[in-house]
Amino acid sequence: MTIPRDSIMSWMNAIGLVLTALPDGYWTLLNTRIIETLQNPALMNPHPGSKPFQMFNFSGSHQVIGEQHCGYLLALCHAIWHHASIGQLSSIPQFIREVLKPLIKTEDQLLFVCHLVGPFLRRFHIERTRCLLELTVELYEILQAVDKSVEHLRYMDAITDFLYHIKYMFVGNGVKNEVEKVIPTLRPALQLRLRFISHHFKEEAPNPT
Repeated sequence: MTIPRDSIMSWMNAIGLVLTALPDGYWTLLNTRIIETLQNPALMNPHPGSKPFQMFNFSGSHQVIGEQHCGYLLALCHAIWHHASIGQLSSIPQFIREVLKPLIKTEDQLLFVCHLVGPFLRRFHIERTRCLLELTVELYEILQAVDKSVEHLRYMDAITDFLYHIKYMFVGNGVKNEVEKVIPTLRPALQLRLRFISHHFKEEAPNPT
């Protein structure tokens, strides 16, 4: 059966309604697809000219018949998780901590995870703040791992902007102690960009590279 292109989101939402009404075991395949995508060469060994934001933008790429697997999966995850109960969503921080975090070594993988969880930050903030705090700590620790494994970061501004958004819109100083253990271990350019998050940032900060 061929799904008409102009109704793809309706089909994704229908899938979301069905899967979230079934036992959680039916979600296993979705988690498997997320793992496989993170291990895709496009994210594990990105080409210097790769454009992850374009690759993850399902709506924009779908309109020009240029969608890619990563964008499709993000759209499907968002559709399914949108219909999930907060109890079902509460497993996401643990899934990221125990399964995804050990796999993430590149900037593109980190950006994929940010795109994956970004739309649900407000809901976590309203319905399950503890999960939001846990998720925020995981993002900083993933950034720490990526920083140590990648020589050059192309999207520092976008990543740090996202972390500032989380701080000032949702968590405030809720993860202050955990974050201040991570930021001093990052490269000087990241420390400089995150200086308003870490209260231990020194005035004589090193020059960014």
